[in-house]
Amino acid sequence: MMFNIKKFLPKKILGRLLIIFFLPLICIQCLAIFLFYDRHWEKITTRFANIASNQINLVIENYINNNNKISKDLIKNLNIKAKVIEKYSSQEEQKLISFVQHNIVNTLKSRINQDLRVSFKKDEVLVFIFINNEILELSLPKKYLVSETPLILFLWVIFSSILLSLIAFLFMRIQVRAITRLAKYSEEFGMGEDSRTFKPEGAIEIKLAGKTFIKMKRRIQNQIKNRTNFLAGISHDLGTILTRIKLQLELASNLSDIKKIKKDVNSMEILISEYLQYSKNADNSFKIKKLNLKNFLYEIIESSKKSFKKIIIELECNPKIMVSLSENNLSRIFSNILNNACKFGEKILVTGKIEKKKLIIDVEDDGPGIPDNIKNKIFKPFFKIDASRNLNYVGSGLGLSIAKEIISKINGRILVKKSRYKGSCFRIIIPIPYKQK
Repeated sequence: MMFNIKKFLPKKILGRLLIIFFLPLICIQCLAIFLFYDRHWEKITTRFANIASNQINLVIENYINNNNKISKDLIKNLNIKAKVIEKYSSQEEQKLISFVQHNIVNTLKSRINQDLRVSFKKDEVLVFIFINNEILELSLPKKYLVSETPLILFLWVIFSSILLSLIAFLFMRIQVRAITRLAKYSEEFGMGEDSRTFKPEGAIEIKLAGKTFIKMKRRIQNQIKNRTNFLAGISHDLGTILTRIKLQLELASNLSDIKKIKKDVNSMEILISEYLQYSKNADNSFKIKKLNLKNFLYEIIESSKKSFKKIIIELECNPKIMVSLSENNLSRIFSNILNNACKFGEKILVTGKIEKKKLIIDVEDDGPGIPDNIKNKIFKPFFKIDASRNLNYVGSGLGLSIAKEIISKINGRILVKKSRYKGSCFRIIIPIPYKQK
């Protein structure tokens, strides 16, 4: 099984840019520190220890040759403090905590042919040498054995790396912010919201992408405007003609022909009404209002019963449920779904409830149902399942498309599944609290 590195990579572009920047930097720092220790620090420390061991050997030799007496002139010239102590405490021997201390002790023991112990203090290094049942204590300045230059260098490298990394992070954040703003503005425009101006910023490539998006946005807005004007113009012209036909029908005498013509006129009025509704669907005036869900659904159901008099519609909803959302948008969504169910079914069940901070409205019918292979197509504009399935009602194929487009703007969803009555069940899901995209 191959190792998949994508699982461990950050999802956001800022995280990936930081990895691209910091990973080589950390590797170079580690390599530089290793080479510095191996080639420089270790050799310098060993050299200091060799010099100190030569001085200690000189003091030991002088001490033995002078019948266990310390030459004050010698230790003064070597800048070493020396004295004979009666007892050695094991507490003086500290635990070695760094590789530098290990290196110093090993070098001293290898070059001094006496039993010795080493203790590291703040400003000095104590060397205890056991000679002829006596203990000689030598105190060497710490700078004779330990160089502080590498530590200063390490601190300087780490501090400068952190400072430069912080500056690089701020610059990368500015570039990423430009990309994020472009993405957010694109998403808002895609959801139908165009409430703020956008100015391209950042690097040349990001500015170019922003300018290209603005040009694309203008072309799309022109197409939407042309479509809206086209549909509105057609609807207005047809409405004028229908009004004239109605006036002429009132003056006609043949009742059988009049009824047929009036039926066709009513069908045309339904189509024109749906075209007008579809052409105005780009309106983004969302007015939030607190509603009683059961009363709201009941009013729309009663309105639909007037158009579909033979349809039985039942409502199940808790009368205490209150929701804050756009009454106009929810009315258009629910009425389009309900009217669609009334066209193909004889018994309708509407259920309203709140689950997991989401408003859920189910519309179930006992109609013929929707085949699985076209469930993704029924929300497309002007799409009709089968005109022969119901000849009593006329539709343009825009009702479900209108509902889908509106609900996408309020961050909701419409699902289609099997009904308990063996027909179709349309589920409307809207997050609560209401959030406009």
